[in-house]
Amino acid sequence: MADYIYKERENFEGKKIKVLGPTYEKGKPEENLDWREKFDTREDIIRYLRSALRYWYDKEWYGSEKRKQEA
Repeated sequence: MADYIYKERENFEGKKIKVLGPTYEKGKPEENLDWREKFDTREDIIRYLRSALRYWYDKEWYGSEKRKQEA
């Protein structure tokens, strides 16, 4: 993907700038990927699921995701 497509746009100040266009390959995947194939052991799968579920459902958030008020 060495041939990037740039588009010329105006920023908030009205200056012309170059913006990177789409960089994905068009089309659909040839086959479905199974996320479980990425892991070797059952413990790796459990560790992954715990961290993913903590991201979505835990009250203790860290970093930029922390909200001052709950949604």
